[in-house]
Amino acid sequence: MLRLKISWKYCIAFYCIGMLYASLHELIHHFAGFLVCGDWGYKSFNYFETACDDLPKSFIATYAGPVFTYIMMYVGAFFLNDKFSDYKKHLGFAMIFAQIPLQRMISPFFRMNDEFYATSMLLGNTSAVYWSVILVIWIVCLPPLIKAYRAIDNKYRLWWFLFYLVLFPYLLVGPFFFGLEYLMVEREFLAQPFIGIGLLFIINEILTIIAYYFTKKYINPHRKYRVYTNNKYL
Repeated sequence: MLRLKISWKYCIAFYCIGMLYASLHELIHHFAGFLVCGDWGYKSFNYFETACDDLPKSFIATYAGPVFTYIMMYVGAFFLNDKFSDYKKHLGFAMIFAQIPLQRMISPFFRMNDEFYATSMLLGNTSAVYWSVILVIWIVCLPPLIKAYRAIDNKYRLWWFLFYLVLFPYLLVGPFFFGLEYLMVEREFLAQPFIGIGLLFIINEILTIIAYYFTKKYINPHRKYRVYTNNKYL
């Protein structure tokens, strides 16, 4: 069971995890596109295109991002098992919601997101495809979300769960992610591509990894500090 607690240090740690996985989702698209096409496409923060026009091949890259995201949700759910430390449990909980599962579950209703786009292009934009994509996504997303809900030990469990599902990741990561997209794409700030990736994206990824290394310990808001006094650790 997890006792959730929000502090500024926890917010920084969660932001780093959220930004890291949002960026990795996009990089998976990009590198999968290279593998199937044999050349680099183009990648911004929220957009990618492959180097080849072969639709079945390019859709492999489209599906690769969500597949990675779903795998990370299940890894996070696995970390919630009792055999893991409090740190691993809090990390697993954060990993689940850092994948922005609500976006994956709601967007297909508006005929949006990677899964619906690729499937409708391959199989046709029909009612059967529409509802099948929605059903599959919900079936995939619900088990780790249910496990996360059951892991919460706070009073008002449902409200804590909804806070993480509906609000928290969007408040922390969304403004920065889309703000950086605007700077690089619309204002062409550090937009020079390297292996098809805008330089600002690369710089942000490096800084996020460094920040994650130094702040990941705070993802457990109840971590205990060892104080050295009178020749003894307390």
